[in-house]
Amino acid sequence: MATKLTDAKLRSFKPPAKGQDEVSDAEVPGLRVRIGTTGTKTFILRKRVAGRIKNITVGRYGPRFGLAEARRKARTLLSDIEAGKVPSALKVKATVGSLTIRGMLPAYLESKAHLRSHSEIKRILRSHVVPALGDRLADTVTRGDVTQLLDQLQVEGSASRARAVHAQLSAFYSWALPRLDRLPANPCRDAGRPGKAKARDRVLTDVELAALWRVTDAEPAPWGPALKLLMLTGARRDEVFSADRAEFDQGGLEWTIPAERSKNGLPHLVPLSAPALAAVASVAAVDGSSKLFPARGNLEAGVSGYSKGMRRIRAALDKALERETGPHWQMHDIRRTVATGMQRIGVRFEVTEAVLNHVSGARSGVAGVYQRHDWKAEKRSALDAWARHLLSLVEKAEGDNVIKLGIA
Repeated sequence: MATKLTDAKLRSFKPPAKGQDEVSDAEVPGLRVRIGTTGTKTFILRKRVAGRIKNITVGRYGPRFGLAEARRKARTLLSDIEAGKVPSALKVKATVGSLTIRGMLPAYLESKAHLRSHSEIKRILRSHVVPALGDRLADTVTRGDVTQLLDQLQVEGSASRARAVHAQLSAFYSWALPRLDRLPANPCRDAGRPGKAKARDRVLTDVELAALWRVTDAEPAPWGPALKLLMLTGARRDEVFSADRAEFDQGGLEWTIPAERSKNGLPHLVPLSAPALAAVASVAAVDGSSKLFPARGNLEAGVSGYSKGMRRIRAALDKALERETGPHWQMHDIRRTVATGMQRIGVRFEVTEAVLNHVSGARSGVAGVYQRHDWKAEKRSALDAWARHLLSLVEKAEGDNVIKLGIA
């Protein structure tokens, strides 16, 4: 029978001769105090999680953790469980962890391993779904949760990414539905669907590009070096920000993006110009991390927080150009700017496609099957020429303050 616990009652409980005693709290459902033979008193929360009764340790009773603290923490745990979140104390247990999106993901990805788009499916789910919903029990995610995630992606300025996340999360739930007894329907089915993204055509002007380079000079890692790599290579955002140090061969002046991190599932060799190599070399290694730009608090993940960082960068660029608010641009527009700029300086179209790792146009269909040239020499020449052009824009903008190009 439950009793309304008080600190006086807790202090009065005597240790049992053997085993342990439990006393339920009448105020917070499921909260109990367990008394051991040594007199130690431990608060636990008994609650059904994922169809099974679980005992969750709340904390040991003592001067620093009293009854009020135990009730407050127990209420928080109850609220999290009702919302579908798995308490951290249970995440290590396969019986519960396997029912979260994070826990089910390996089996789902294995079922898609035969698809050419496998690496892109994995990238989308791990980059956007797992951080937001990964520790939720898969059968508790609602259409409102999915809509909130998609809305946030659109607020960050990427309707196309929101559509891709909706498609991949819906496919995951189509696979998961027969495996989750309590899930009534695919939560993506009635979620708010992102509108079709408008084709973007924003290209930074030469003046903006030069000013952005100067802005990055004042930005520490990850933003300064990462944006320079974007401007110098035309790589995708996630390819840069999630790069491993081992991908860079500084002696060979090469960066190899592995197939599992490439959008088209093919490894991509990026020749490094001298300024690109300098950008990589400027980033100090972080002990315990294999990443070039590790995230705070998770050294084995690439940095995130793009929206906040880009707001600051855009504001700094507007200030450098002495304007109120310039035309909106986002990180992917840098890639379009590089592609457009290389065409302007005379780089052949098929070489530009090779630099961007596009399997389209001259590299698609029958031509792609029989054309096995790797374009390595041409890509190096193109990226060196682009680096010279980019830094010449910076030199021109700064007048007599000449920058040494560092390129032959």
